[in-house]
Amino acid sequence: MGRPKYLLLGWPVKHSLSPPMQKAAFEACGIEADYEVKPVEPQSLQQEVARLRDEPEIAGWNVTLPHKHAMVGLVDELGPDAAAAESVNTVVKQDGKLQGYSTDGYGLEKALEEAFGLDVGASRLVFLGTGGAAKATSVFLARQGVPAIGLINRTAEKARVLAEIVQRLASGCEVQWCPLDDEEGLRRLLTKADILVQSTSLGLKDEDPLPLSPELVEKDTAVYEMIYRATPFLSAVQARGCAVEKGFGMLLHQGARSFSLWTGQPAPVEEMRRALFQAAG
Repeated sequence: MGRPKYLLLGWPVKHSLSPPMQKAAFEACGIEADYEVKPVEPQSLQQEVARLRDEPEIAGWNVTLPHKHAMVGLVDELGPDAAAAESVNTVVKQDGKLQGYSTDGYGLEKALEEAFGLDVGASRLVFLGTGGAAKATSVFLARQGVPAIGLINRTAEKARVLAEIVQRLASGCEVQWCPLDDEEGLRRLLTKADILVQSTSLGLKDEDPLPLSPELVEKDTAVYEMIYRATPFLSAVQARGCAVEKGFGMLLHQGARSFSLWTGQPAPVEEMRRALFQAAG
């Protein structure tokens, strides 16, 4: 068997910042290993996982959109966070078995602590958007014991369904939801929020509309943007006086957790951070 190889499976995936970050981690720890992106179309995922299972040099992989949910049914064992969120973003191949984990929630928690100096476990969070990233992270944080989670989504039914999931998995967490067109409900949730997490894709393109009226966000609310750029929404709430941060920290810390799961070693976070920001320019 040659050098162990780790992959990032997604569609599309070629612009990912994970390879330079993970390569820097392996180098810093003196581990001879490779990390590459592997574009996989959704209809080919099952076949590709079967092939990777049989390749001796493949030691594990990361999973990004749109495969995190589908990967749940393709691994042999699930970590508790992955099982609760029904999402896998890290796979470890060990003794012929595929072990699936979710490190997204861990990544967001560490990013929020680092960015804002807050005790996330004692904070009231509101998620704008209820897609896969919001599901994985809100479920994780609710199970960690945060006192309250609010969910805002354009489609009311999706917000309601996720709220029921989070409440079922963490009965001690106060869970509320609100459709985006209910201004009274928005004000009720946002007035109480310590942290607002923007998890929709709005802001990836310059022509995107704002995901939420900035005037609804309280000036003492910390705002975290999962997108890796300073979006117009982030700039607008910053102008109101909010503390803000974009999504590099979450990528860094979920990647660091993946590295530790693969290697059994503490991740060289600062080396990974430098590589990440250098790659992002």
